[in-house]
Amino acid sequence: MTAIARTKKPQSPVTPPVVAVGMRSRTPRQGAGARLWGVLGRSGARNSRAVFHELLGLVTDCPPVDLYDAVEEGVPTAVVSVIAGAFGGTNESVMALIGVSETTFRRKHEASEPLPEVAGHRVMGFLRIVARLQRLLQESGDSAQLADFDLDAWVRDWMREPLAEFGGKTPAQMLRNPEGQRAIEELLDRMRGGLPA
Repeated sequence: MTAIARTKKPQSPVTPPVVAVGMRSRTPRQGAGARLWGVLGRSGARNSRAVFHELLGLVTDCPPVDLYDAVEEGVPTAVVSVIAGAFGGTNESVMALIGVSETTFRRKHEASEPLPEVAGHRVMGFLRIVARLQRLLQESGDSAQLADFDLDAWVRDWMREPLAEFGGKTPAQMLRNPEGQRAIEELLDRMRGGLPA
């Protein structure tokens, strides 16, 4: 046994792992999902649109690592009805958007289990994209446009519209994987010059 091997101290099993991030390090946090998805449980008598916009505000304000942690902790099935209500759609239309069958959704909902992981990532991608659209509109600086613009209706229509930029695919189809989500985000960055009505 070498001198190095003899002097090596074993790590304490109670010490939380530290993840290096650039020059800083952080201990993984717990509860990001509870903070983000908690708005769904506090909905009470509020309408889906108000709950959805509160959720968007949280998505906008959260650091990316918290969004990652929230998806890893599990996206609750209640988000489906909130999105459907905010956009005047059905739970089935949201399930189709995130790629969850009605049977899987019902089973997860009845067991109080989160959505499947892939669907959770699609939900977060959708929320990030809608939050970015909302931010683009707010950055436009035109208060008259803000007062008269129905973001939810525009997003609902835009998500279903085949776009040449996506080879004739709809933004809803592009949400199915991270590369498609990235393509949508790149398109939104190009739209900064003016948001189509």
